[in-house]
Amino acid sequence: MEETLTLLEKTAFLKSVGIFAAIPTEALAQLAASAKELHFDAGAVVFRQGDANRGAFLVVEGLVEIRQGRALEGVRGPGMGFGELALVEGEAHTFTVVATEHTHALNVSNEDFFDTVLDYPEVGVAMVRGLSRRVSELAQRVHDLEGQVAHLNAALGRAGVEAPAYQSGAYRRPEA
Repeated sequence: MEETLTLLEKTAFLKSVGIFAAIPTEALAQLAASAKELHFDAGAVVFRQGDANRGAFLVVEGLVEIRQGRALEGVRGPGMGFGELALVEGEAHTFTVVATEHTHALNVSNEDFFDTVLDYPEVGVAMVRGLSRRVSELAQRVHDLEGQVAHLNAALGRAGVEAPAYQSGAYRRPEA
């Protein structure tokens, strides 16, 4: 589909995204100028696990599911990004993204992103802060899940069921 947003609209959208809110408008305009608009119908695959990385995506409107194999990793809606963790152009994606409804997204290649960071270092600082926040959230999720596993393991033990051994974040089969 063809472009539907003007440069001013793309820039305003980027400014409305939390991670970019404090970045100067000139830097966002440079990023917006390089952003490609993409439209995906419901059920369309944005990219598959193993596909070459094409940069970061931001959902303008719509909804996508992020899957790794059969597991649902997350859902992203308007103002949320995905694909930004793979910083090497062409590096394989580790997950699959599928539009669950008509989705309008902006795609910025890593090369264009890095060019903007070189011109406006505050863009890189904002991304590092955003990624740091995401890593902290994921660490908390892992901590919470490990706590749930420990509780379930204890409940199984009280019920007389021998659960697989849990050691250093990995399940191991009990030795015979």
